[in-house]
Formats: sequence, structure tokens, C-alpha cells
Amino acid sequence: MHVHERNREKRRVNGLVVTSPMKVFAAFGELGKQVYADGALSKKHKELTALAIAVSQNCFD
Repeated sequence: MHVHERNREKRRVNGLVVTSPMKVFAAFGELGKQVYADGALSKKHKELTALAIAVSQNCFD
């Protein structure tokens, strides 16, 4: 699958998820907001930590 096809499919699936009556998508979004909220660690440090882990584990498309 080419990059353009994969991106088109991701957009299609995301559209289905967003319009779904299930509340999982909204709950997952809220979880993300809470995880990255400032607390013992700042949002900036949490994002940098997540980026470092993604780079070290080669977690990119």
C-alpha cells in the first residue's frame, strides 16, 4: 500500500470512528488530555519523553 493510499484509509477510518455512536473515541481523547496535563511533570517533558521513546523504538510510520 502506498503512502497516499494508507493516509486516505486512515482518514476514512478516523471518519468512521468519529461519527460512531460509541463513546470510546471521546473517552480515549479525554484520557490523552489527562495524561498530558501538567502535573508532577510538565506537558512539555511528557511529550519529549514520549518522543524519545518513539525514536528509540522506531515507532514511526
